[in-house]
Amino acid sequence: MEAVKVSKVGKGKCFLKRGDKLRGLFVILQGSVRAVFKNDEIVLEPGSIIGMMEGLSDSYLCDYVANSDCLFYIYPYRGVEDYKKIFAMEGKYVAVFAMSAMHQASALMERYVMAYRKAQEFYKLLMGYYEEYKKFCGDYGILEKPFKRMGSLTPVQLKEPIGGWVVSYYKRMSDVSLKSMDQFLARDADIGIGAILNAVSWTKKAIVLIRELKDYLYAHRELLLSAETENLFQLYFELARKASVTGIDIGALAQKISGIMDFATGSHMYEEKVMKSCFEEYEGYDFNQGSLKDAEFEDGIEEYEEGFDYLSQILDYAGYPEDKAKNFRSALAEYKELPDLYASTDNIRKLRRTLTSDFYDIYELAFFRSLKGGRIPVGVKMFLNFGFVDEGLAGEENARSLYDMTEQLYRCKAENVFTIYEWLLSIFRGENEPSRNEFDMDYMGFLNEQKKTGDIKAEDLPKLQKDNRKKVEFELRNMFVSTNRATYGRISTYCPILCEDDIVGSAEKMLMTAEKANGALDEIRKIDYSLFYREVGFSDPDHDVNREVIQKEVIPYIILMPNAGTKAMMWQETAGIRKDTQARFIFPILTGSDVSELMVDVAGRFRWEMCRKIQGARWNDITEASLTSEYSDYIQYYRKNPELSADAKDKVKKSLQKAKNNYREVFVKDYQSWIRYESKGSFRLNKVARDIIFRYCPFSKDIRKTLSANPTYQEMFGKFDILNGRKAHHVEAWYDRYQKKGGEITDDLQMNLDFYSL
Repeated sequence: MEAVKVSKVGKGKCFLKRGDKLRGLFVILQGSVRAVFKNDEIVLEPGSIIGMMEGLSDSYLCDYVANSDCLFYIYPYRGVEDYKKIFAMEGKYVAVFAMSAMHQASALMERYVMAYRKAQEFYKLLMGYYEEYKKFCGDYGILEKPFKRMGSLTPVQLKEPIGGWVVSYYKRMSDVSLKSMDQFLARDADIGIGAILNAVSWTKKAIVLIRELKDYLYAHRELLLSAETENLFQLYFELARKASVTGIDIGALAQKISGIMDFATGSHMYEEKVMKSCFEEYEGYDFNQGSLKDAEFEDGIEEYEEGFDYLSQILDYAGYPEDKAKNFRSALAEYKELPDLYASTDNIRKLRRTLTSDFYDIYELAFFRSLKGGRIPVGVKMFLNFGFVDEGLAGEENARSLYDMTEQLYRCKAENVFTIYEWLLSIFRGENEPSRNEFDMDYMGFLNEQKKTGDIKAEDLPKLQKDNRKKVEFELRNMFVSTNRATYGRISTYCPILCEDDIVGSAEKMLMTAEKANGALDEIRKIDYSLFYREVGFSDPDHDVNREVIQKEVIPYIILMPNAGTKAMMWQETAGIRKDTQARFIFPILTGSDVSELMVDVAGRFRWEMCRKIQGARWNDITEASLTSEYSDYIQYYRKNPELSADAKDKVKKSLQKAKNNYREVFVKDYQSWIRYESKGSFRLNKVARDIIFRYCPFSKDIRKTLSANPTYQEMFGKFDILNGRKAHHVEAWYDRYQKKGGEITDDLQMNLDFYSL
C-alpha cells in the first residue's frame, strides 16, 4: 500500500475534473468542496470522501472545486480491492468509510426527492396557468390565442424512480452514530465494502435521475418564460393589454402575472438577462396608455409632500357622501384638538365610536373602489394597509415613513402571510373563504341564520352562497372589525385611525414583515415540531389501503391588520370543517411588542383550541385522553394530587386566580414557559404539567438529544422514543406493503414518514 498523502488545495481551484482517471480517495479534513454535475451541484463537507461515489468507475463523475481552502488525506485507490488495504491500516476505517458513503447517498437522495417534486410541481404550475389563461379569456370575452406546445406537455415520468424506502433508509443510516456503525459492521472489510458499494449504486442512480429531472425542467422552462419563443408570460401580458383597452378590471390578471414573475425569480431556472428583458417591458407598460416611468402619480405628487391633504384624497377615492365626509372631518378635527386622546370620559368615548364607525364605512367603499382597476393613490394605500388618515395625527415623520413603506409592502407578503388588503382580495377572488365571526359562525352559517330570521329569502340563498362581494362584506364587518380592535391592545380607548402615540420607536422597525412572522413561527417549530401537524385520513383502496391515519403539517395563515398594536390573536384553528385547512393568526402590521413572544402566545392558544376542535364535546372528558382533558383534570383536582408539593399547589392556585379560573389561560402561560425555558433545560413547570405538555407537545429531536442527560427528562424521553419507534415501524411496514401493491409515496406520505424522525 502506497503512503497516505496530505494535500492542500486553494479556494476556487478545480483539482479533479470529470473524466479524469481515478487516482485516489480524497478525505476532506478541512474546508468544503463543490461536486459540480450537469445542471446541478452538491457541497461536500469535512468527513466526506471524494472518489467514493465513483465506485467501480475508472474516472471521476464530476468536477470537484474547492469551495474554500481545503486540506485532504489522499488514499491511493484504483479499484474495490484497495478498500481492503485501507481497512487493514486501521479497523475503524470500515465504519468511517461506510458512514461517508451513507451520508453522500442520503444527500443525493434528498436532492433527488427535491428535483422530483420540483418537476412535478412545475408541470402543475404550467397547466394551472394555462387553464387560468383560458378562463380569463372566456371571462373577458377575448379570443384565446392558441398555444400548441402546451398541448404536448406531459407530466414528468421516470422509468425506474427510486422508492421511498431507499430515501428513508439512507436518511436513517446517515443518522446512525459512528460507534453504532462500527459495532454493526464489526470491522469486517467485506461487509463494509458491500455497504459502501450498495450506497454507491443508489448514489449513481440518483445522479442519473436528477439529471433527467433537471433536463425535464430545462426542456420546458421556456413554456413559462422566454425572450425568444411563445410563452405563458407573453400570453398573459398580451391579454392584459387587450383587456385594459376595454376598461375591464385586470387586477386578478395582474396578480397572476406577478405570480409568474415571482416564480421565475425564485426558481433559479432563468438567466437574469431573460427575466430583465421580459419584465421591464411589462413593468414599463402603462395600461392606462403611456409609460408608468414617465407618468406622474395620480395624486399629483411623486415624492412625499409635507402638508398634502391625504384625507381629501382618501374620501374622494372612496366616494364618501359629501354630508358624511363633512361630519367626519369635523369629528376628526375635534379629536385632534383633544389634550388626551386616550381619555375615557363619555363624550370622548362617543367621539371615538363616531370616528370608528365612519372609518370602517370609508374603508369598505375604498376597498371596493380599488377593485375597479386603475392606480391606487399612495395615500389610499397608506389608509388601506396602515389605517393612516391624517398627517397631523400620525406625525409628519411617521407619515413620510408610511409613504415610503407602501412601496415595500411586498415584504409583508408570503404564501401564508397577507396584508389585510391582500387577504380581502383573496376572498373576493374566491381563493379563501371568510373567517368565522365573533360568535363562531362562518359565512354559510350566517346566511342560514339570516334565512331563519326572514332577513333573506330561501330562493336567494344559492346566489348569496357564491357572491364573493358579500363574502368580503361579511369579513369586513366581522373578523376585520373585531380583530383590528383586539390586536390594537388598548380596547377601552381604541380608535382605528393611526396616531403618533401608537408608534413605538419608528414605523420601519415596527413593520411586521413576512420574514419576521415566519421567522418567529419557525423558532417555535424547531422546539415544538409537531405544532402544526394534524392527523388526517389516507385511503387508496386500489392498492389495498382502506384507512390509515397520517401526519400532515399545515402552516397557518398570518393576516396583518392595519393598525399599530401590541397584541396578536389566534382567530380560528382551521378554515372550515376539514382538519387539514390553515389556521388564521392575526397580527398588527405595525407591531409594538416582541414578535416572538406574541407568536408563542398564539401558538399556545392554537394548541388548546385545535385539541378542542378535534375532541368536540368531549374535550374535557378525562375518559378520552387528550391535551385539554388531561390539563383540565390536572387543574381541577390539583389540590388532591399527591405528585404536587405544597409549593407547587400554591403556584397552581395563583395561576388560576391570575387566569380568572380559565383553564386555557393557565395552559397558555405554561406553554410559554415550556417553549422559552424548559426547552433550554431551565425548569419552570411542576412534574405533572411537564409530563402532560411533553406527551402532547414533545420537543424536537435535537432538543431531546441535548436534554437527554438530565434526569428530569430521561424517563419521559425514554417512553416517547419507544412509542415513537413503534409508530415509525408501523408506518414503514404499511408503506412497504403499499409499494409492493403498486402504490406511490406521495409528498404527504413522505411528510408523514419524516415526521417520526423529527
